[in-house]
Amino acid sequence: MKLYKFRTLANIDYTLDILLNEQLHCAPYDKLNDPFEGLFLSVMHIGGPLNSALMNFAPLGGHRTVKTPQTISELPIPGGTRVCSLSGSKSDVRLWSHYAGGHAGIAIEVDLEADTECLYEVDYVNQLREFSYSLLTAPESTEILKIKSVHWEYEEEYRLISKEEFFSVSGKITGVYLGLRTSDHMKEMLLRVIGEAFPIYSTKLNEQKIEIELNKQIN
Repeated sequence: MKLYKFRTLANIDYTLDILLNEQLHCAPYDKLNDPFEGLFLSVMHIGGPLNSALMNFAPLGGHRTVKTPQTISELPIPGGTRVCSLSGSKSDVRLWSHYAGGHAGIAIEVDLEADTECLYEVDYVNQLREFSYSLLTAPESTEILKIKSVHWEYEEEYRLISKEEFFSVSGKITGVYLGLRTSDHMKEMLLRVIGEAFPIYSTKLNEQKIEIELNKQIN
């Protein structure tokens, strides 16, 4: 499965780390650009004398459901809370605009197996997802972090969710796509650094579909 990591070339050392060391950086979830990351509705069903006495939510014998916004940092065992975002598309103009320096950056193509451990397809929803929470059970952070608002649906996102800071893509980088506005200086630098290790492609605008498409290989 071909997935794409969009990168600006403004901080080229981070981009070169991917290309030369063949690894993807997984950022802490609370450093991502969506303030709703890691947020969910905790649903607690209170009922019976024991629950009521312990939780002090309802009179003895009473029953009620309590829904409370929480973040995964409040979970007893947070689990994997680092995320690397990839896209299933390299053609959407917005992806290049938002994540590749306004089309002056690149998209790095990686070929991952669909069953790769810690790789998840994002599920887009129109409201906060509810998870049952009790004294004995709690949701897994992975289940929360693979959910995003429908506002981001155009990204066609896949996520690496891990405890580790880096995820190896050794032997899995299959191409580098240059943005429409990537400078000649940056093109020459990438050609020298990459050589023939990976194919480098220029891109062009498809005016009929209003999307980005492959032009030709330049190395």
